[in-house]
Amino acid sequence: MATRASAGVVETKELKSAWLVYSENKYVPYSNQSTDAIFFWINTKLNKHQQLLIDSRHDYSLFINAKLVVQKRGRLSLSIDSLSKQYPFQFFVSIYSATGVHHLTTEITIVPIEFDPIDRKGSFFLDFSLLATLALIGGFAVFIQTNPALTFDYLNVRKWFSFQEKDESKFTLRIASSVNLLFYLFGSFFMSLMLLVAFHFADDHFWLAQVFAIKSTPQAFWQWFLLSAIIAGCFVIKLVWLAVLAALFGFRDTVNFQFFNFMRSVLIAITTIAFLCLIYYMVGIQNSHYFEYLIFILIAIFIVGIVLIYFKLLSRMPFHFFHLFSYLCASEIIPIVVLIRFFFY
Repeated sequence: MATRASAGVVETKELKSAWLVYSENKYVPYSNQSTDAIFFWINTKLNKHQQLLIDSRHDYSLFINAKLVVQKRGRLSLSIDSLSKQYPFQFFVSIYSATGVHHLTTEITIVPIEFDPIDRKGSFFLDFSLLATLALIGGFAVFIQTNPALTFDYLNVRKWFSFQEKDESKFTLRIASSVNLLFYLFGSFFMSLMLLVAFHFADDHFWLAQVFAIKSTPQAFWQWFLLSAIIAGCFVIKLVWLAVLAALFGFRDTVNFQFFNFMRSVLIAITTIAFLCLIYYMVGIQNSHYFEYLIFILIAIFIVGIVLIYFKLLSRMPFHFFHLFSYLCASEIIPIVVLIRFFFY
């Protein structure tokens, strides 16, 4: 809904309650301590069309993300909309004054405008989601018709938990077959769609949401194909990495088996996320952190998959515990740690 700002009236919000000070190797809330520097965060999404105002009767230095911006005395006004072009999510403000900070004032000021722009939420993302989902359902139906055994084997939770070699599918021996390659491609598009949905509805929680922002249906399909290609490339890197490690550690006949179980974990994980997304829409859950939790669930399932593959390999390989654990660290644990850091830091 459009809103009219009162003519000549400027609303301000004091930021002193958000000040931090650096003490004992950590940032703690400011409570009138004796200090020559204060710090605080500014969220550019929550402070659109606003100004950051700083005022002091003494000299001070302003830093943004540890970079010196200005040294001056008196009043300073910075447009947060302008800063958001360089810092799209948030930025860290540091203010230093040799005379202390008691004389500093920091405020957020709403810029008075006659009309705020009307934020119309278009249906482009819903259109994209429905079309992409129908495409994936069509692909899955083709797999069911042409290769039902392999399709259900990938999604077989009982076999995912089984440690017995005899329970594994014969298709694990042919991971480079054309039908398996199509499954990898399908998994890439499936995971890409789920991630785009999570990014779209939880963009304040993931920096990747800024990279894969979607403003129109054609752009959504472009971002979908781009992210799918990146994920497919990661699958290829994973397969090559497993082959290199298996050769270095002296493991035989484990690459096909391990990669098949990795893809099984991927497909089970994203199927779970898709089911939870469906619940979100059916029940109408009102929780801004819901899609953030979905990413945590995705990573948790991957971690469970790592534990399971360890016991599967332990039952197949006659190697010492530490030798196998070292291999698992290099092939599974380190990649998942990198993935967690990539999402959240």
